[in-house]
Amino acid sequence: MIRPSLPQELVEMIFTWARLEPHKEIADFKTLAASSRVCKAWQAPAQGLLFRDIPISLCHRHRSLLIRTLSDRPDLGRHIRSFGMEITSPPVPWGRNPPKSSSKRYRRTVADFISILTHAPNLTRLSIDIDGEFDVADVSKFWSINLHHIQVLNWEGRPTSSALYLFLALWPSIRYLRIDNLFLDPLPEDRRPLSLRSLSMRDELSENFMTWLLPTPTDDGEPLRELHLECGLPSYGTLKDLQAHAHNLHVLTMDKIPPQSFLDALTVLKEFTFCELPRAPLQLPRSVQQVRCHAKRERPFYLIADGPLPRPLITPVESDESRISNETGYLTKALRELPNLVAVGATCQAPEKVLASLDKFCSEAFVEFVIYDSSAIFSPWRSLI
Repeated sequence: MIRPSLPQELVEMIFTWARLEPHKEIADFKTLAASSRVCKAWQAPAQGLLFRDIPISLCHRHRSLLIRTLSDRPDLGRHIRSFGMEITSPPVPWGRNPPKSSSKRYRRTVADFISILTHAPNLTRLSIDIDGEFDVADVSKFWSINLHHIQVLNWEGRPTSSALYLFLALWPSIRYLRIDNLFLDPLPEDRRPLSLRSLSMRDELSENFMTWLLPTPTDDGEPLRELHLECGLPSYGTLKDLQAHAHNLHVLTMDKIPPQSFLDALTVLKEFTFCELPRAPLQLPRSVQQVRCHAKRERPFYLIADGPLPRPLITPVESDESRISNETGYLTKALRELPNLVAVGATCQAPEKVLASLDKFCSEAFVEFVIYDSSAIFSPWRSLI
């Protein structure tokens, strides 16, 4: 008796849901690997999801196994959509100067990186943590790799910017860029065409780099839609350059609320996220639909008593409750003026008084109130995963 089999579309849908862990953050590789060996009908969909996301934490042994597998089965490389890799040199012993030439491990890692990229023609997201440079031979190999679908580049670590300039020139299709840290080299003579849809920065970069990376928007280029600044309030010059893109922004994340002149330029903003509560009355863009407050619980300050005591006498200083009350009042008053507001969010680390005030406002205004985990706010790629 032949048992009826499930439709292939249903099998693929089941594996798509089962590929993630319960927390929906990382792929469940063990389940996918076991499922690919159950039967021939399960092999193709399970292997496709198994090779879809290659984590940045992949060790050298597993990375070597991956390269051998892709060399034997090039068809599996077409399933790779996300890939991350650490290209770092071994730590230098204390008291010794770093070697002038790259270490063997660094060169081997670069070779593995190029080999995997060669076998991933449909790659769309790339995360790289690099602390060195590429030599002339590596650059020539990069130019021979055809990656026409890559859109997301997550630049981590503390590399110099010449490697970043190379990748932006190689892959003009990049639309989503996140820069963790960067040591700036002289800017290239060729200006980068305006093509970024989303930009996320952890540290503030120089005004010249921002001008090169985000030139004045034109009618024929794709405008910048999302801006995520995880650092403090940018300098006046950087903020002035960013204001030229404000009228196109739909999503904005900033540590501190920008000046009112910048807020007035945000005519089509839909989502606004900030960390520090407003310290003065303000007017938010009337187009805003979602507001997220990433306010952190303040750490208590301590006064250490003077005098030759056997143990320091520590007295806690209470936080300024009136200041928090005023800042929360400024925020809720600004929220009442938003005709299109549908949701307000805050992190669980926010002061209890802030959470209570926002919850009360949302109940009265019939607006959804959501409490987030702190890591959920600064995640500009959540819609791409």
